[in-house]
Amino acid sequence: MISVLGGTINAIIDSAFVSRRLDSDALAAVGLTMPIFLVLCTVGCLFANGGSVASSLALGKNIKDDAGQYYHTSFLLMVVCSIVFVILGVFCSSFIASILCNDPILFPMVEEYGRIILIGSAPFILIYLPNFYLQLDGKAKDLSIMMGVVIATDIIFDYLLLFVFDMGVKGAAFASVISMLIATIYGFIRLQMGKGNFKLNLKQLKVVNLKEIALLGSPSAIGNLFDVIRLAVLNWILYMAGGASAVAVWTVLNSLLELSLCITSGVSRTASPLLGIYLGGRDNEGVRMIVDIELRTGLVLSAIYGVVLVLLHGPIEAFFKLDQNLLLPLICLGISVMFELICSILGSYFNVAKNILVSDMIMFLRTLLFPLLFAFIFYVVKVNIWLFLPCGMAAVVITSLLLIKAVALRTRGKSHELSSVLLLDGYIEKTNRVKGLSVVASDEAICKASEDITEFCISNKMEIKTAKKIGLALEEVLTVMARKSLKSETDTVDVRVFSMDGVFGICIICPGVQYDLFQEAEDSDDDFHMGVQMINKLAEACIYIYTMGMNVLSVVF
Repeated sequence: MISVLGGTINAIIDSAFVSRRLDSDALAAVGLTMPIFLVLCTVGCLFANGGSVASSLALGKNIKDDAGQYYHTSFLLMVVCSIVFVILGVFCSSFIASILCNDPILFPMVEEYGRIILIGSAPFILIYLPNFYLQLDGKAKDLSIMMGVVIATDIIFDYLLLFVFDMGVKGAAFASVISMLIATIYGFIRLQMGKGNFKLNLKQLKVVNLKEIALLGSPSAIGNLFDVIRLAVLNWILYMAGGASAVAVWTVLNSLLELSLCITSGVSRTASPLLGIYLGGRDNEGVRMIVDIELRTGLVLSAIYGVVLVLLHGPIEAFFKLDQNLLLPLICLGISVMFELICSILGSYFNVAKNILVSDMIMFLRTLLFPLLFAFIFYVVKVNIWLFLPCGMAAVVITSLLLIKAVALRTRGKSHELSSVLLLDGYIEKTNRVKGLSVVASDEAICKASEDITEFCISNKMEIKTAKKIGLALEEVLTVMARKSLKSETDTVDVRVFSMDGVFGICIICPGVQYDLFQEAEDSDDDFHMGVQMINKLAEACIYIYTMGMNVLSVVF
């Protein structure tokens, strides 16, 4: 969750240091340049999110080579885009600043800050690749360290360049670029080290499946693009409503809103690769479980965040040196975060499920239409302008659920009927062609699971002799994995077996230490791996992948 702050934490830290060292005009100038950060985030998310979702779906289908190629294509495209932004920073910074700001006092600061960020755009874009792929590679600890590096180094350089060397907003911009560069280098080094599926190889730097990457990355990228438009229009509406002081308040609120992304986007982004693996394996029960955990965890954290904001409204005012009372704006912000979480979970889920139209529609409602509509209405009718935050997000949730329900209703009465909220196709469950088990790593539980799967195979017209062989072999496989990977008998292994069109498949997901059971059995002649060797002889394909810190074994008969 902390890693989500990677693209915007610099602007938050810069706002805090600028407000302490300079004045409200400088704070407003940093707020006016936020669209530049969001454009860079848009490009980074487009290719990194699109590539990582495509890679997770490929891993879910056990196609490891394709997963690696998506990574290389995304890297190459991000490098090209970085070069384009450097050129824009050198030659077009004044023009870009004139679009963002028409105040003669603020313009020089906006231009100076924006030019440095654009010229140093490469790490702001490229950091998203390790941001997404470290998680997919099961290196969550390295991901958290990378984001810790961003925060720590930005604070250090902001202090040095603003307070020691007195470089003004230019110093804040340089601090952001330097901190992002250090963290990005660290992220790529950690991807290259140790065992992993994603290591840069110059021979694979080519553009492949660009359309699929762009399609899967579009909801996240479009969301950031809409954020650019939203910020520009909201800055104008708020400037009309309350002048530079209102824009300064919005800069603080927007910084706190960006901080809440570690909850609203962090929860859904953490779940995305997991959802990709389960959706790739058509495991509806697993998908529902993950979404349920997202909602319960996220809503609790969102509520806590909102309460903390309200309780700390006084210190926040003092920290940013604002004369305005922030109590009502912070209450509105806190309520909106809970609705924002629901929107984020739904949008991210439908993106991974490749229901791009629904995902993009939710993103449009959430980041552009309703926030601007309610802000403009409240400005015209002279209602407290900050009410647009909770009202806009509540409207998005209601409209999105109605939209999803309408899609589900169109499938009623058909063989592939979709569920009401997640639009899942329950055909294989209804026809009893799939069975899922979560097996505790004890001998008794493993033996019972083996019997259940044997009965499932027989009920789906597999030869009794073959079914019993598979059951016995599977019992040994689970025993070996439990001993080699799991830390205790209280840990569990997920087992899923399916039967479709004469094909029987078993998928075993075992968290813990990386252990390629099939390779070990191939290189061994002891009795410990006899069951695995039996499966190798019976099966048409045996595939092993290590992802998200989990051993994934797939066998097809």
